Amino acid sequence: MRIILRLFTIFRLHNIAAAVLAVAAGFSVGGAEGVPLILLVAVAITTAAGNVINDYYDSEIDRVNKPNRALPSGVLSKKQAFYLYIILLVFLVFIFVLLEPVVIVWIITWVVLLHLYSLFFKRWYIIGNLIVSFVTGTGFLLGSYCGGNIKAGVLPALFTFFFIFAREIVKDCEDIEGDYFFGLRTIAIVLGKIRAMKVAAVIFLLLIFAFPMPYFIGTYSRAYFFIIIFSIIPILFLSFMFAFKGKRPGFISILLKVGIFFGIIAFYYAV
Repeated sequence: MRIILRLFTIFRLHNIAAAVLAVAAGFSVGGAEGVPLILLVAVAITTAAGNVINDYYDSEIDRVNKPNRALPSGVLSKKQAFYLYIILLVFLVFIFVLLEPVVIVWIITWVVLLHLYSLFFKRWYIIGNLIVSFVTGTGFLLGSYCGGNIKAGVLPALFTFFFIFAREIVKDCEDIEGDYFFGLRTIAIVLGKIRAMKVAAVIFLLLIFAFPMPYFIGTYSRAYFFIIIFSIIPILFLSFMFAFKGKRPGFISILLKVGIFFGIIAFYYAV
């Protein structure tokens, strides 16, 4: 049982759920119903593979930052993690025969970007944060494309991009000890924790004003407005208050993790 639980940590089921639900919400925003199950399976496998290869390359860093994960805890070896990554990619290739060419290219782009992120770009100033934000945000675009109206996914993708970008900055602040020890040049290390947290705080403040705007200009529904007012806005406000003071990045990260799901629900009912 312990091994199974540790394996779940390398897949990061909450990340998989968020990615799958974002595509499903994008499909709904695109004006369609009944999102294809095979599309969601492909997204789930892609996300799982991205998490596995990230842990593979970060195994030493995680000994400091995340010692309870599968690799640093010794439940899974690096070789086993790499084999698991290959198995997931093989499954993905088999699924490709059931997907249209544009979706296949989209998924392959994600796989390549997530691999390069884990191998190189996570260690580079800002670039890694931008890649994660881009991949996450474009989940809505993929869903809306498959739903027949890719333009409908642009606004959710933009909001998600900046939401995730701010969370990535906060996570860098949370992981600053291990990242600094292994020579990474994250925003938190280059700017310093306090300045980096203030950058995140500015983004949170802008999002507080941006999220209600689609309702006020008549683009999104009343349901969207009430969901964000009672979930996303309070979460962003609390995140802003703590980030502006440079405090509790771990707590902010958890808050934003919850906020991701509320955001997906809001976008699902936006039209």
